[in-house]
Amino acid sequence: MATEFFDTAEVALNDGGQSWGNLGLWCEGDSYSEACRRLALELGTMAGLDSSSQVLDVGFGCGDQLLLWLEHFDVASLQGVNLSASQTARAKQRLQQHGQQQHCRHLGQGDVADTDCRPAPDAATPNRILCLDSAYHFPARPGFFAHAASTLSGGGKLCLSDFVLAANYPGGLLELPLRAMLQASRIPRANLLTEAHYTAQLADAGFNHIETRDISREVMLGFSGWWSRYREKARQLPTRSRLKYAGTAGFLHWAYRRDVLRYVIIKAEVAA
Repeated sequence: MATEFFDTAEVALNDGGQSWGNLGLWCEGDSYSEACRRLALELGTMAGLDSSSQVLDVGFGCGDQLLLWLEHFDVASLQGVNLSASQTARAKQRLQQHGQQQHCRHLGQGDVADTDCRPAPDAATPNRILCLDSAYHFPARPGFFAHAASTLSGGGKLCLSDFVLAANYPGGLLELPLRAMLQASRIPRANLLTEAHYTAQLADAGFNHIETRDISREVMLGFSGWWSRYREKARQLPTRSRLKYAGTAGFLHWAYRRDVLRYVIIKAEVAA
């Protein structure tokens, strides 16, 4: 059986049976699970999740964020789509373990470009679409923005945590290592835009009231700093995983210090 690029390897980094798999929003002394949960909380708070929220989560990973939307924010309904078969299976298992499977009736597995972000036929129309640390992998992000805008009800919001090019990115000799790391990480180069171009794509898709929050230092330097502390423990991990996280940590540190990338939370609204 072919090995998935997006799999459940990050489970080994977590505490207490958790399954987080994002870059994290870091404070001093955080464990990986704590930082990942904090990033999800930040996204959910910026999206204004509450008991009236009908949520579609695109790229839900192994499901811990689904539990957070349900248990912390008490969202009214929840559905999702995710590329990885192994992650989707674990997410369903996590929901069942927590007795929440009945509140998340449709978790689709497949490419977002194929599913068009459409909700399940018998599900409530979403008023929130969330992408936690996943949208930079999408094969055609402008198409995703258009589908998201058409899927959301009036006044609905799209909220993402995502990479953008730094406003002063110089290009030149920095472009070669950037492209090499993007290729290794399955990130299309066309997905990396300056914040101004990113928000223009959202506007072209039909979104307005676009807000951004830069959390680059807490995410990019936070992850690289955590890995430098974690390396001794990481000897227990498979070689493939160690190389992946070490490469990610080194790249994030380089990309922040050389003014190549920034990490932001973006919220955009469809006109009511």
